[in-house]
Amino acid sequence: MFFVLWAVLFTALLAGSGWFLSDQVHANLRAEVDRAMVSYTRVRTAVLNTFDAMDEQLTAVPCSREYTMQQRRIAFLPDGINELFYARNGAIVCSGNGGMLPVPVALGEPDLASNDRFGISFWFNKDLDFMGLDNAQGTIALRGEHGMVVPRTPLPDTIPRWLSVEVVLRAPGGKWWHISGEPGLYAASLVAPPAGPFGLRGGAFLQTACDEIGLHCLSARATLANLFALGGMILGLTLLVCVVLSAWLARYLRAMLARYWSFEARFLRNFRAERVVCAYQPLLDLRRDRIAGCEVLARWRDVDGTMVFPDQFLTIVEKNGLTAAFTRMVINRALAELSSLPPSSRALQVNLNIFPRDLDGALLVEMLGGFLALADRFAVVIELVETSEVERGSALAAIEALWQAGIATYIDDFGSGYSSIHTLAELPVAGVKLDRSFAMAPDGSVMGQMLGHAIDMAHAAGRTLVVEGVETAARLDMLRQGGRVDLAQGYHIARPLDFDHFARFIAERGPTPQRSRPTLVA
Repeated sequence: MFFVLWAVLFTALLAGSGWFLSDQVHANLRAEVDRAMVSYTRVRTAVLNTFDAMDEQLTAVPCSREYTMQQRRIAFLPDGINELFYARNGAIVCSGNGGMLPVPVALGEPDLASNDRFGISFWFNKDLDFMGLDNAQGTIALRGEHGMVVPRTPLPDTIPRWLSVEVVLRAPGGKWWHISGEPGLYAASLVAPPAGPFGLRGGAFLQTACDEIGLHCLSARATLANLFALGGMILGLTLLVCVVLSAWLARYLRAMLARYWSFEARFLRNFRAERVVCAYQPLLDLRRDRIAGCEVLARWRDVDGTMVFPDQFLTIVEKNGLTAAFTRMVINRALAELSSLPPSSRALQVNLNIFPRDLDGALLVEMLGGFLALADRFAVVIELVETSEVERGSALAAIEALWQAGIATYIDDFGSGYSSIHTLAELPVAGVKLDRSFAMAPDGSVMGQMLGHAIDMAHAAGRTLVVEGVETAARLDMLRQGGRVDLAQGYHIARPLDFDHFARFIAERGPTPQRSRPTLVA
């Protein structure tokens, strides 16, 4: 049980930790991408500002000395753009640094035409040999007749080592050009599978973002290998915490589940009348050799239908102060079942066990009101369960009150526990029931020899005598021969029966059923 709980909790904690860490990775990815995009947004702003300055400040004749000086003043602005040129009919004529070109350089068709709100055309990765920059490439931007070389923007130095980044320029049609970073990341992001567990796509964390006009796009990737290499200590500590915490939680939950699913907890949660089951053990009248009545024995039906015996729940009932409530439920169930029996020529004796703490005359008379209303059919006997010592003064008053109401009292388990000759002499009980250990003792044993003495003692007191635990025919014959035992019960006579079996048993061996009176015919 512990290892199952630990495995479940460890898996849950590990999954929770993985989710948390993956969420942190995604958050860092977004933050790094947003931080990197600032640089490219700044470049775009610089390009627009430079075009606006060119439109405003380039007032001289194009390609003249004064015009070149105006270009150089604009290029001197601290925005990183320092190569400006003049173009006519799609060909560069002169530049701020190189002056008049020997031959105009045709730009050709732009990679990105001026069909956006800024009116700028772009040529990406254009060779800059014509400007004296051998083996160099750059981005050329043209608005009207004014143009510039947009410098390559390096990746920010703040990008962490565990993160790979690529920046591309993208045209509206979907075509794109690598600008900086690790080639292939943007292409991989386009074909990466949908996000799986923890947001992983193809075994890596991916994040792609573009600027507001969709020109610059940045793809970032963090592989599990890089994260493990750089965050191994954190991951190891997380794993250790999961192991320790899941072990602690497993012990705690096991204890909590044990308390919740323990029998005592289940019993108290389901302390309802419908859980009470009554079993009826027949009482044999030895003088008439007929079943004179029964002892009502309580059972409890657990949530899974299992029948639970009194030794498992009586102490729980006592500990939680539920004795009176439980006794009431047993009495009500027994009354409902036994009252469905057909009336007989003799009242059926019904022995009911009560707890000594509930030996209260008024309380018991009220509880047994249903049986008392059927006094012609039932003779009620209270058996005192010996779970604690009976207080003599209050017991005397209660037993007398019960006797006045027509309820007899027996001392149960006489000869064991607190039962003694003093109890028998001091309390006006109607009968005694010898403890089963006497009748069940083997012949020749000390307890077997004491059975006769116990019978003599009870008989001398003039009380009705019941012997329980009769399990053999020889023991039953011995009790009959003495003529001093009134009632006997035990497995040899009958085991405790459910109501249906008891009803059939009593029909065969019980009192003769009452005959209905003949109807007088006029």
